[in-house]
Amino acid sequence: MAKHPTKFIASIEENEIGNIQNIAQALEGKGCKITNILSFTGVICGEIFGDESSLQELKVKGIKHIEEDGEVKAFGG
Repeated sequence: MAKHPTKFIASIEENEIGNIQNIAQALEGKGCKITNILSFTGVICGEIFGDESSLQELKVKGIKHIEEDGEVKAFGG
C-alpha cells in the first residue's frame, strides 16, 4: 500500500523571514517537497512522506512552529 504525503505548514520566526529561502532549502534537504513559500507572511507550505510525529523532526533553525495542514470547512447559514 502506497503511503500518502503529510502536508504541513511551517511558521518562520519573525527575525528569520529574510532567510525563508534558505529554510525552505533545508526542509528540502530533509526530504520535503515545498509547495509554497509566502515570504511576506513568513509561511512555508509543503509535504513529506511520513506521519505527523515526523513533522517535529523537520523543525530546523528559523522555524517557530510546524503543524499538519488540515482542511477547513465553512458552513453557510
